[in-house]
Amino acid sequence: MPPLDLVQRIGLREEEDPQRTYLESGLESRELIEAHLPADWTWAGKRVLDFGCGVGRVLRQFAPESEEAEFFGCDLDSASIGWLQAHFSPPFEAFETTEAASLPQEDGFFDLIYAFSVYTHFTDNWAAWLLEHHRVLAEGGILFATFLGEGMLEPLVGEKWDEDRIGMNPLMQGLSWDKGGPIAINSPWWIEAHWGRAFEMLKIVPRMRADEPSHGLVVARKKPVEVSAEELTRLEPDEPREMRALRHHVEQLEAEALRLRAAQEAMEAGLKASRAEAQQAHKVLDEMLNSRSWRITAPLRTRRQLRRRD
Repeated sequence: MPPLDLVQRIGLREEEDPQRTYLESGLESRELIEAHLPADWTWAGKRVLDFGCGVGRVLRQFAPESEEAEFFGCDLDSASIGWLQAHFSPPFEAFETTEAASLPQEDGFFDLIYAFSVYTHFTDNWAAWLLEHHRVLAEGGILFATFLGEGMLEPLVGEKWDEDRIGMNPLMQGLSWDKGGPIAINSPWWIEAHWGRAFEMLKIVPRMRADEPSHGLVVARKKPVEVSAEELTRLEPDEPREMRALRHHVEQLEAEALRLRAAQEAMEAGLKASRAEAQQAHKVLDEMLNSRSWRITAPLRTRRQLRRRD
């Protein structure tokens, strides 16, 4: 088992038993992958990448399959990758990545890339990473990725789901990773339109659980095409929801700015009140130290200190 601090880095800080959840959710994710892969899929001879593997929550579940397939894991977190290299290699190969959309493997290297809760945080770099995954996938290779959609909008943003007003809506830009990082809200129609320029959409599941907050998922097959980031990001012709989503995104950013300003003003008001209290305390102390009674009782305090020292 990895140490607790590494387990908690993958979003399990609030769990009562993070290590148990690490194991159980890893197995659940493995089963989810297998449930949604094409019916003719086999592991024998395949090369698989766990993109954003953390400390091996899902990767470790494929230990039996590693005897007949090659499994790789990559992540930004150097501590997690170092632990995987020390404890899980072999059979798994782990390597560190950066935020730049670049992987060390040659074109067409992988047969499957799965990414849990990674595209959920891609805001301005989603197209570059999608193209990089397209590059390293073999012809007909599969991309499995989760996204934030109707099952997570209200818990994260506090608004009801309306697919006509959501396309690719990035929010919380610049938020530190220990507080969850930036997020990207996506609609299935937008993924179909934009990701579909590079991948054949095999499945788009809007939410994985109907009765509780949950991610959506995409299963896509690489198309034999060459596209650019500009082509991936251009607006879909004759799709009125593109402009509605952009307008709503502006509204979301305005609301976000107002919340941040209110939080800043509340913090500044708290600091002002603390300064006033400190100034008042200094004033009372000065008055006491300069009072006639304080001067008269000075010898008594000196004798008391001497007795305590003795």
